[in-house]
Amino acid sequence: MQPWAYIVMLGGFALAYALFLPSRARNKDSGADKQSLKEVEAALELYMTDVERENRELLELLDSIKTQSQSNQAAVQEQLSELNGRLDAMQQRTSQLETRMAANENGLLQLALSGGKETNAHAQQPEVQTKATDDPAVDIKAKPVSTIKLRYPQLFELHNEGKSIDAIAKKTGMQSGEIQLILQLAKQEESA
Repeated sequence: MQPWAYIVMLGGFALAYALFLPSRARNKDSGADKQSLKEVEAALELYMTDVERENRELLELLDSIKTQSQSNQAAVQEQLSELNGRLDAMQQRTSQLETRMAANENGLLQLALSGGKETNAHAQQPEVQTKATDDPAVDIKAKPVSTIKLRYPQLFELHNEGKSIDAIAKKTGMQSGEIQLILQLAKQEESA
């Protein structure tokens, strides 16, 4: 063979090798691309599982907060109903005490009035006394008591010691309004 044929053949091989090299490199790059694509997919899978796990934890936390809120609300409602019951009981007791105070005041006034009439009746006409005792208005819980101080000795003893109405109320267990009324009635009785 001639030398130029060797050169042509060598050139052809070089050309064929040059053409073959890029396709081999492309195959390597496509393998690397496939590998990086698999890594990205794996990373995305891990990220999605983490997001799902965090979402489940958030839902569980929200459920526990909701349950706790409902139990707190139930406890508050129970306390509110208990306080409403206590308020109703206090209002009933207040109305009973007001009624009792009014009855005591009326009875004491009637007693004071009938006591004055009875002393006049003893001196002048004994038959007026029987009419006064037959009167149902005079007989409103009127017990034979000479003075109000005899009915509440502890109250007047504490009052004479200079104790306040609140202190007297605590020691005797009476209401302060009731104590004020008794003290006023005692002053009225003394002045009459």
